[in-house]
Amino acid sequence: MIAFLLFIVLPTALIVLALRMKPLVPRDERTHDPLGASGAAGGMFGSHGLEADPVSVREDTEQVRFDLSGLPKRE
Repeated sequence: MIAFLLFIVLPTALIVLALRMKPLVPRDERTHDPLGASGAAGGMFGSHGLEADPVSVREDTEQVRFDLSGLPKRE
């Protein structure tokens, strides 16, 4: 009976409770920085006042080639 309560009833009750909870911040006022990294960076380095890029763009870089010909062969 204890196992049934711990592994079935308790998780189900917690899931239902989590779905019914009211969010602390309304959805319209949420920022897209859940961990607060931009606030922490602004506090440490000063904020620059610029908006974040809407789309991140990959940098044009060349593929790195390693020359391993000078190494001895594996045995």
